[in-house]
Amino acid sequence: MLTYEYEGKIHPSAARRGLGTGHRLLCPLVTMSRMAHHSRAKLLSEATHEDLVKAAERCDANETILAVWRVPKDSRGPAACSNFPAPLLLPCFWPHLCILSPVCLLGYVAAKGVAKGTTYVLTDRNVHVMIDASFGPCGQCYRTGTDWGTVGLNEVRSLVVNNASSGVFPCCCAAGSLNLGVPYGSPVANYGGGKRTLPSTLRMFIANPDEARALIQDAKAKYTGTNAGGGANVTMISPGGTAIPQMSAAAAEKSPAEKIADLKGLLDMGAIDQGEYDAKKRELLNQM
Repeated sequence: MLTYEYEGKIHPSAARRGLGTGHRLLCPLVTMSRMAHHSRAKLLSEATHEDLVKAAERCDANETILAVWRVPKDSRGPAACSNFPAPLLLPCFWPHLCILSPVCLLGYVAAKGVAKGTTYVLTDRNVHVMIDASFGPCGQCYRTGTDWGTVGLNEVRSLVVNNASSGVFPCCCAAGSLNLGVPYGSPVANYGGGKRTLPSTLRMFIANPDEARALIQDAKAKYTGTNAGGGANVTMISPGGTAIPQMSAAAAEKSPAEKIADLKGLLDMGAIDQGEYDAKKRELLNQM
């Protein structure tokens, strides 16, 4: 049985056959036949074949991988800065920044390391997030281990493509992203929320988010065509920053309360402003 190399280790069966380090990295879990199941997977945004092998090892046997993404090198810095509190840049906070600069720098290095070790995997059933990050000399200061989170395609409520400049300094912290509206408190949610609300957005810093949106939307349509879940709301962000929401037929059949929850998700991810949210909420409340 042909097997793939994995993590530089010698499989016991190879040792019994007298194979040395020249035949290292045999993985009993990922066979050629299983990898053939994912032969049509697209490796995008600097993803490699090794990323595909690791994803195949962790996905369920009944899933088919459609695409794999990594956070590209030029987007890791902006991704690390994406949650930086902008008010701290006000002159009144500069003394605090000077005092806390070592902590801020350490946080930036850690966040950049996490971005470097993040892989996004789209299958015919789910969107997975895999994080295997480290930082410091030779990666010895800190290592996350392999973290794995999943959200079902039928749970993706909205897709927001952000191609506009964003971040604290648009000239150096601009990065495109694809924002997925997910259930509140989802294990893959990494953006949005507040003091009283849980995060409800998976923010994917990837190259060509428009292509990723099309792939996820198509996979969701095929999956929910034979399973419960309905369609996602797709919101495009124009270069000028104007949100253009597009409701699917399934979303149009939702109750006013469900539509208000969806609007709150769009508000949390910045697709609409507070005024637009309040106006639409009043309209929906009048329908109840």
